[in-house]
Amino acid sequence: MIKSLTSGREFIFPEQFSVDKSTALCFTGHREKNIPPYNELYKYKNLTLEALKLLMSRYIDIAIECGYTSFISGFAEGFDLWAAHHVIKRKNDGAGISLIGAVPYLHHADRFSSKSLALLKEAELHADELVLICPNPDAVYSFSPISSNQSKTLYRDRNYFMADHSSAVIAFINENLKWSGTLQTLNYSKKNNLKICRFGLKEVYSLIEQGNFNLSEISKLADLISSK
Repeated sequence: MIKSLTSGREFIFPEQFSVDKSTALCFTGHREKNIPPYNELYKYKNLTLEALKLLMSRYIDIAIECGYTSFISGFAEGFDLWAAHHVIKRKNDGAGISLIGAVPYLHHADRFSSKSLALLKEAELHADELVLICPNPDAVYSFSPISSNQSKTLYRDRNYFMADHSSAVIAFINENLKWSGTLQTLNYSKKNNLKICRFGLKEVYSLIEQGNFNLSEISKLADLISSK
C-alpha cells in the first residue's frame, strides 16, 4: 500500500483500475509558466488565465451534457488541476460524475509551489480514485537516467495511461511550444482515434478581445459556447 505524500490518500495501481472508456474523458494542458499573457503583457496575466479557465470549464460542462461521466486528470500544476477543480465543483453541484487522478509517480509534486500543493491536496481528497502509474516509491524523473530509480518515461507513461482509458480529450495547447507533454498526449490521442476538443492561445485571446477585456463579459461569452 502506498499513500500520497500530499493528502495521505491511498493509491491504487493501473492493473486495479477499470473504467467505461466510452464515457471517460481525460485532460491535457500546460503549466502556468507556459501560458503567456495576452500580447505578452504582464498586466493581462490574470485575465488570460481566467479566460482560459472559463473556456475550459465550458468545454467540461459540454462534455457532461454529452454524457461523459468519468474525468481523468494528470494532477499536474496548471491546466490539469484547474480542470480537476471544475469537475469537483460540478460534482458538488450534483452532477453524477467521477474524478480520477492519474499520478505519474509518488514524488511528482516535490517541486510544486505552495499554491499548487494546496490545489493538489484538495483534488486528491475529492477524487473518486487515485491511480499511481509507477509503483516504485523511490522513482524520480530524469531526462538522462543514471540509476534504476530514475526514469525519463514517467510523465509519458501517465499521459498514455490517461488516453488509453478515455474516448475523448480536452486539450489546451500553446502552439508556440515546439515540444511538450501536452503535445505528446495530443498526438497519442489522435493516433488512437480519441475525440478531441482542442483550444489554444488564439481562442483565449479572441475571447478576451470579444469581451472587451472585461471578465464579466468574457464569462457571458464563454457560457454561450454550444456543443454544435
